[in-house]
Amino acid sequence: MRKWGEMHPALRAVLVGVVAFAAILAAGLILGGDPDDAVANAVFYALLIGGGAFFLTRFPTDTAKLDEPGRFVIFLRFPGSSPGSLSSTWQAGIASPGPGRIDFQPTIHDELIPIGRSKALTGVRATESPPRKANRHDGKQEVPLDFHVISLDSDRGVIEIAATPATLQNLQRFVSTAS
Repeated sequence: MRKWGEMHPALRAVLVGVVAFAAILAAGLILGGDPDDAVANAVFYALLIGGGAFFLTRFPTDTAKLDEPGRFVIFLRFPGSSPGSLSSTWQAGIASPGPGRIDFQPTIHDELIPIGRSKALTGVRATESPPRKANRHDGKQEVPLDFHVISLDSDRGVIEIAATPATLQNLQRFVSTAS
């Protein structure tokens, strides 16, 4: 069922919406509310929940979506850079890590289609700061809220990477092999 849902996100959202509609309508009628209000509330919340199920799962966060092993979906930003660059905005892309190095290819986030030039981040070293969970400020820039964020030192300065916890562990393993 999960594989089917990944293949058909719109149908999965409709199914979630229908189930939410039925549950909310039943709860509204059981509690003795007005039938018109129960239907209106059920429609509203079914659209809200179904839409959330569609839009929150649209980004392919699973590395299985990539063609080659050893490549990971990440978001990247340079917090210490000058204003107007990637100091406060996240850029989606594909990372290909190596010992002490990460090759980052920016992409269109939904389709994983490469755009722009690849960036080679060299001299990548782990920092002492522990990973943090992505928050609502990161989510405003389409970073999924189930991602975690780590800070790394590089030849270009401090970089932040947001990715799934499993991807971050793999990236840290590659970085530590260079030390």
